[in-house]
Formats: sequence, structure tokens, C-alpha cells
Amino acid sequence: MSSLQAEKPNLKLLYLRLTDSAPLIIAHELGFFERYGLRVELQRETSWATLRDKLIGGAADAASILAPMPLTLEQTLPHCDEQLLSGLILSCNGNAITLSHSLYEVLGNHPEGTGAALKAHLDKRDTAAKPLTFASVYPFASHTLQLRHWLSSAGINPDGDVRIVVLPPEQMVDHLRRGDIDGFCVGEPWNTLAVQEEIGVIATPSNTLMPTMPEKVLAVTRSWHEANPATHLALRAALLEACAWLCDRSQRRDAVAILARPEYLDLPAATIAASLDDELVAPGGQTPSKNPGWHVFANPTTEHGRPTEKKARELLALCNEIAPTDDNSAELFRSDLYQQTLDFIRHKTPHQTRTV
Repeated sequence: MSSLQAEKPNLKLLYLRLTDSAPLIIAHELGFFERYGLRVELQRETSWATLRDKLIGGAADAASILAPMPLTLEQTLPHCDEQLLSGLILSCNGNAITLSHSLYEVLGNHPEGTGAALKAHLDKRDTAAKPLTFASVYPFASHTLQLRHWLSSAGINPDGDVRIVVLPPEQMVDHLRRGDIDGFCVGEPWNTLAVQEEIGVIATPSNTLMPTMPEKVLAVTRSWHEANPATHLALRAALLEACAWLCDRSQRRDAVAILARPEYLDLPAATIAASLDDELVAPGGQTPSKNPGWHVFANPTTEHGRPTEKKARELLALCNEIAPTDDNSAELFRSDLYQQTLDFIRHKTPHQTRTV
């Protein structure tokens, strides 16, 4: 494509208060959207279900969403006539499983790790006792898949030995503090915040469970893409360049200061910085441990950002352990759109993007 005219240069994008919403925020603050002729309004939402419904209903043009969401829309909204598709994986990893401080102390040390300690604890509990409750953020979220995998790997039945509930990410810490839940799997920075507030302990980061699992994708409805293909291309290009900017470790400190602002994550910089610095905070002021690759953002030099049918089918196979899914939805991960983005970025010149 030698030139690009955005059919719709004024856009609204949705995101949640999560560290891996950084590509949208950085693209907005550092002018990546404007570079591609787009004027973007960012709108913060509180839950994935609300964000999904607004995107499908046309209240927004695009969103950063959970990677399994486009693939499982039929399961969560069986009467929806719309489809969500993605031509860009924004990030991989970024989550962790955190236990309440009180539960972690009860478990104690186990030579085979925290999962094995939890299994031993459950085996000793009175069968009439209230089941331990863990929270995830969405029925088919990567978080749910990671939590179930961690439990199953320890010999714990996620459908019978414990209870799993759904909560919005930013409510996790409050529910843990009140004792409503015994642990959660959530994206950063909420795990770090729970440890800093001395109510939680990180049991395991997600990248040690399922390395480079697709986490957030840029999603639009199929009808929006068909009506605005050039706008969609410009949007993907801007966000891919923002992701590449975030891959430069020397620039993440600047990203932390931006993300911490009240209009974005509205949290202390130290809370946001931990996972971007690949550090697992420890309870009681202990020295943090390194966790390389906690946030992996898309980059034109790697394949992390490419949404392929193979990646979609791998996610669907995991989702199928929760409820039957439709393999045909794997086509909603559009590798061709990602390749189009790469080709455009590599061959564009500064004057090739403009608004109409």
C-alpha cells in the first residue's frame, strides 16, 4: 500500500487498569497514533465483560482485550451476531497467582513448592469446611487457564477441590483484604500491590507456567474492520511501534511514570515498576527476585505479536477443558493482517499517512 487514508481518523479505544495496557497509553502519550494520522481517545473500563459489550455494541472502535475473548465469544454471548477479530497480539505473559498472606502462612514450606503445599493442605481439611475460593478475571481468560493449569499440575481438581469465581482485576486486592477470596490470578500490577500491602504472597508468575502465552490482543469487530480497513491498518501500525518502544528496557522507566498518572492506572510508580523491571516483590521487605520476561510486548523482530491459527487453536484446546469451543473461531486470529502491518511499517515514508 503506497499511501494510506484513514476512513475514520477519530477513534475511541478501551482498556483496563493493567500494566500491559501500556501500548495504548504510550501510543497516545508519545504521538504514535498521530504519526499515523489518528486522533484517539482512551477510555478506561472496570471489567472485561463491560469492555466486551461496549466494543460489540459500537460504543468504541477497538480495545485491548484478553487473547481468548475473540475465540470464545460464542460461549459467553451465544446470541451475538457480531464477531471480534485480531490482527495484533499486543503482549504475552504479565499475570501471576497470588495467595492470601494467611493461607500462605498456613501452607508453610514444602520441598515440592507452593502448589504441592496447597494440595497437602486440602487433603487434610475437613470435607465439610468451606471450600477455598480463588478468583480469575473472566470465564475464558488466560488467567483462568493458568490458574487451572497450576492447580491441576499440583493434583488439585479445579472443578471440585476449590471454587473459582470471576472478579474485575481492580477489585481483587480489596476482596483478598476482606477475606472473600483465598487467592487470585490477575494481571499486574495487582499482584505486586497485594504484596506491598502485606495481604498477599505471589505463588508463581504466569510466565513460569505457560511461557509467552498470548495475553492481550488488539480487537475490533469484523464489521468495523470491513468498513475501516485503512484505519485498522494505521491503528495496528501505531500500536506495534508503541510495543516495540516498550521492548527497549531503557525506556520502561519513562513508561512507569506515564502509567502511574491518575488518568491511567492511578497507582504508585513503585507498584507498576516491579513487573516492568522483571522483579517479583517479596513479603516482609525481603529482596525481590528476578523474573525475566514477565511482560513480553510485540516487536517487529519477533513473532510474539503475530496472531496465528496455531496460537488460537492452542488457546481453544485449553478453553475446551472448561466448556466446548468452536475450532472455526481460530480464523479470527488474522496472521495476514499482522503481515500487512509489518509490510506497511517497513515500506512507509513519513508522508504516507494522512487523515481525510
